[in-house]
Amino acid sequence: MVKGKGVLILSIFLTILLSPVLFPYRAFFSFGQEKKATVPVIIGSSFGKVYLRPAVKPLNEIKMKNVVRQKLDFSCGSATVATIFKYYLGLDVTEEQVINGLFKVGNVKKIIQRKGFSLLDIKKLATALGYRSAGYKTDLKGLISLNKPAIVSIVIGKYKHFVIFKGFKNGKVFLADPSRGNTVMTAWDFEKAWYKKIALVIFPKDEKAKFGISDEELSYVKSDFMRQSLYREAIPGYKTFTDF
Repeated sequence: MVKGKGVLILSIFLTILLSPVLFPYRAFFSFGQEKKATVPVIIGSSFGKVYLRPAVKPLNEIKMKNVVRQKLDFSCGSATVATIFKYYLGLDVTEEQVINGLFKVGNVKKIIQRKGFSLLDIKKLATALGYRSAGYKTDLKGLISLNKPAIVSIVIGKYKHFVIFKGFKNGKVFLADPSRGNTVMTAWDFEKAWYKKIALVIFPKDEKAKFGISDEELSYVKSDFMRQSLYREAIPGYKTFTDF
């Protein structure tokens, strides 16, 4: 008899669970491959817990948020410029358009020889598009005081790589890297890797423009969500922002 009651209770539970009328929360269930966050919610007192699984934003989407990814080995310069133009200055351009523009204003022979663009090429393009820009030779304290996103070059192994300095918080330098997305370095590692301590700032026509560190980035830095070092052998302290 007890066994029969158990079967009856189980049947009632399954009926409620499968009924879209009596169990409206069924709409929250997803059976796709996307990773989910599990939130326990108690429905009634007879049937225990029902788990709702809202979608979680992919980590890669956060890493590449407001960053134009470089498509070519030599195009970190053009991708950083496209990032500044698109997400800071509000000029909707593609990396390909920036590359074409840099070739038009720069010395093509020198660009081919060094297999990449220079800060001077970038400055010329900004001027051609009507934006004021300025180069600075400074230290980290001076870079922070500019309170503007700045294009800088860092040395990774034997190579120079353009990134965007976004800001400084809690002893860490926040960067927008066209190859790896939103990344973080310690202040010491950044100053060690920063090539010749030179930075280029392109000024917006609207001073209200912002390209700083988002709360979303800070939350991931604090969460210690993942530990994957970036370029560990070349620069042990150069990491994605989820490493802290």
